[in-house]
Amino acid sequence: MAELGVVRAKRALETGGVKRRREFLKHACDSTRAPTRTSRRQRREAPENFTVDDLARARELMEIEYAEETYERRHVEALAKAPERAWTLFVDGYDEKGRRIYDPVNGECCHQCRQKTKGLRTRCAGCEMMRGVYCGDCLWMRQGQNIREAIARGDAWRCPSCLDICNCSFCRTKKGYAPTGAMYRRALAMGYDSVAHYLVLTNQKDEAARDAAKREAEVKAAAYAKAEAETHAMAPLDTNSPEVKRPHWLEPKVYAE
Repeated sequence: MAELGVVRAKRALETGGVKRRREFLKHACDSTRAPTRTSRRQRREAPENFTVDDLARARELMEIEYAEETYERRHVEALAKAPERAWTLFVDGYDEKGRRIYDPVNGECCHQCRQKTKGLRTRCAGCEMMRGVYCGDCLWMRQGQNIREAIARGDAWRCPSCLDICNCSFCRTKKGYAPTGAMYRRALAMGYDSVAHYLVLTNQKDEAARDAAKREAEVKAAAYAKAEAETHAMAPLDTNSPEVKRPHWLEPKVYAE
């Protein structure tokens, strides 16, 4: 090996070789640190002053714009006439303790309240859809109709959606109208038979017809207020009346067996 010069060449390579040094690159995050976030109070700066114009502008941006609600003569004619018999609220579909009976398996969903409960339901031969299914309480409070009379009419009965006077949250949202909320008692106090009567008669295009409906409602409102005062003064408190009965979502749910 020595004669061949292999050992000499090996030593030359070991002594003359240049060691490679590893160069470590500095990360960019080491040289530039993110600035600390502090409040104006900690930085001892004056608080930002919001003027009245700025607040008014913010309120304008946050306001929700609804479509103008108007009704024509065909909507007025579609309103239910005075029923032959009044409907008793909070009885149909309730147990002996006044609790609503829910039936998620066999119950039909009401188009207005979206609840699957026991009780009577309508059928609309015009659309033959779920939007034509109403429970008795919703049909009375929102449309002023007795469900027994609606069922007795059979195929001649048309649902509020087909008549374009439905005031449920879904239908009003599609039209861009403002939500009504639970305004049945308010409609009665103002002299209207139901929520639909209040909405249609107070927003009809014909100004003369609107004024005439308003005068008629004022007479009914006075009679209603007098009757309510006499009822509260003479009769004991009725826990099933709409003004004192707790909402169904606060009552313990009772399911059908």
